[in-house]
Formats: sequence, C-alpha cells, structure tokens
Amino acid sequence: MRSLLEPGSQTRRRVRRVVASGIHAARQVAHGWQPRAEARVLCYHRIDDENHRSCVTPQAFRDQMQYLRDSDFNIVALETIAQHLDRGTEFTPRTVAVTFDDGFADNYHEAFPVLRALGIPATVFVAVDAVGGRLMSLRDRPAGIDALDWEQLRCMHQGGVSVGSHTLSHPRLTTLPDDALERELVGSRDTIASRIGTAPDLFCYPRGDLSAGVCRAVRRAGYRLACATSAGGVTARTDPFVVPRTFVARDDTIADFARKLDGDFDYLHHGVTLLRRHWPGSALS
Repeated sequence: MRSLLEPGSQTRRRVRRVVASGIHAARQVAHGWQPRAEARVLCYHRIDDENHRSCVTPQAFRDQMQYLRDSDFNIVALETIAQHLDRGTEFTPRTVAVTFDDGFADNYHEAFPVLRALGIPATVFVAVDAVGGRLMSLRDRPAGIDALDWEQLRCMHQGGVSVGSHTLSHPRLTTLPDDALERELVGSRDTIASRIGTAPDLFCYPRGDLSAGVCRAVRRAGYRLACATSAGGVTARTDPFVVPRTFVARDDTIADFARKLDGDFDYLHHGVTLLRRHWPGSALS
C-alpha cells in the first residue's frame, strides 16, 4: 500500500491512470460527450523542481498553462467565478480559473512570468504572517520555505494576479475560539488591504478545514467566495463559501491534466482523502 501512496512511484502512476481511464469511460457512457456547464478551479502550491507532491515543475507548469491557452479553455479570474455564483448563472463549458495556496516565493519567480506571458489571470492565497519570511505550512519541511514578500505581491497584483487571504497564521480554523477566528479572518484581510491597496474578497481555508460556523464567520468578515480542498466542478448551484478545486500534482502528465480538467480524477481524489487518514502525508492525486 505504501508504494501506491509514494509520490513518483511507478505503481502509483499506473494505478491512478488506470482508475482515471475507467472513470472517464464510465462517465462518457452515462453522460455522453456533451460538455458540462461548469467551471474548474485549479489548485497549485509550489512551482519547483523538488520531488514533492505539492511541487509542479516549472516546465510542467508552462506546459499546462500553454495547454489551457491552446485548447480554447475559457480562462477567467476567480472573481468571475464569484460573479456567476452571486447571480446563479450557468458557466460556459470548459471554464477554468487558476489559484495558488500559501504564497511561496517560487510563485513569483516561476509561475508569474508564465502567467504574464500567456495573459492568464490567477489568484494567490497568502498566509499573511509569513509574507517576507518563511512558510511553515508543509509538515514535512520543518525549516520552512521562502514566502513571497510584499513587493513581489504588489508586482503580481499589478500584473493580473489577485491576492486573496489564507488567514494570518495558517491555523486549523475549526479549533479556534470565536475571537481568534475573527482575528485570523479580519486581520489578514485588513493587512492585505493596507499593503496591496485592495481589500480581498477571496478566501481559502487552510488545509481545507471548515465547518458551517467557520463559513459564516468568513462571510461576516467581508469575503465573497471561499475555496475548499474538496474535488469537483463548480456549477451555478455551488455554495460560494465551499468552492471545490482540482489539485494539480507533481506526477500529472498533460494527459492526466486534461482528464483532471474533465473531472475524471474527482472520485479518485475523494478515495485518496480517505486513504490519507491512514497514511498521512501521502496521496494518489
């Protein structure tokens, strides 16, 4: 079982592709080839050559963004997703938005030039207390990883990348008392507003940790949309405070990437979520 969960293992790659291919065939039999009126929100973390499941290599990221551009996807800012959800209007098939979690410095050095060159909007969710320092959000990197600084974030913001909130300190929000929860939500929003010049209305739950009470607090804090880590497409009926996303992993080939955009990895992702409860720190998708 460990080989199934180890990033980069041949067993893992074969199993996930066989399963995704089977799901793809079953879905086509059930639903046909008609494109669905839904959006996909892509979830990235690091853009780096390190052999880690959260790292998409710079070359793979360039290839994926070029694929979106060459394949006539309707690439939109996350704010456009929020507008559709506000109005309850259907999405154009093959709509996609790009997001990054945590605020790693490589998002500026590796991802931003690609996004700017291809004219692709994106959103980076930053853990505000780490800006200009080290991000400690990865459990297997106790020394931390370089975070974006405010100058880089301002440059990205001016270049078409929205800056959203990922709280102040990246805590598990469901464990916090009400006053600490409010401080994480409002404090991060106010700090971004003062440093970037625009108050963010986009939020992302650290580690996807949420509850009905946390969602209500996010709404009260002034946010318009909040991203989760659950897999799936976004429809006109999606709760704007529990927006699913499609995680992009290091092992994804362009064929895998295309099938993730079609939703073929959604069920696999849900299954892996259960497996990770028994083998923390590993995943198939």
